Amino acid sequence: MAHAGDKPATERRIHVLPVELLERVRSYQNDNGIASEVEAVRRLLSEALQARDSIDDLMKQVRAQFKKDRDFRTMARDVLSGHILVKRIEIADTDLKFIMRSGEAGKIDRQGRMLTGMSDDEGYVHNWYDWPPKPDFPVRTKRSSSGDPDEEIPF
Repeated sequence: MAHAGDKPATERRIHVLPVELLERVRSYQNDNGIASEVEAVRRLLSEALQARDSIDDLMKQVRAQFKKDRDFRTMARDVLSGHILVKRIEIADTDLKFIMRSGEAGKIDRQGRMLTGMSDDEGYVHNWYDWPPKPDFPVRTKRSSSGDPDEEIPF
């Protein structure tokens, strides 16, 4: 039973599509043995949206899944394994790593610490950096006793 404030899992929408596009959807449906036109459209939309994902988008999805279930295998299955931009997934006792086609890599450990990096051609990540990156704060200053803003003193 849904609780107040819960979002429904699906929502009915009606979209008008050009006939040529609908023919391409039906061809995709038939070529891939998909039972319904609606499912074919869902898959096409999902793949198109995944193709736009960045490492940050995937890290956010991994973090959201980690909050629901800390099991690395479930996370790999539900978030990473079907994603068209993920080319490699490694599950170890202490962490889960993945590499995207772009070479960008992500990692999460059992405590929820998240890191990103870039992999080389062999899939090795030489440097890992905290994710999300810490914001760069401007140097804080205080005004001199004269009140002149040109005489600000760093502290």
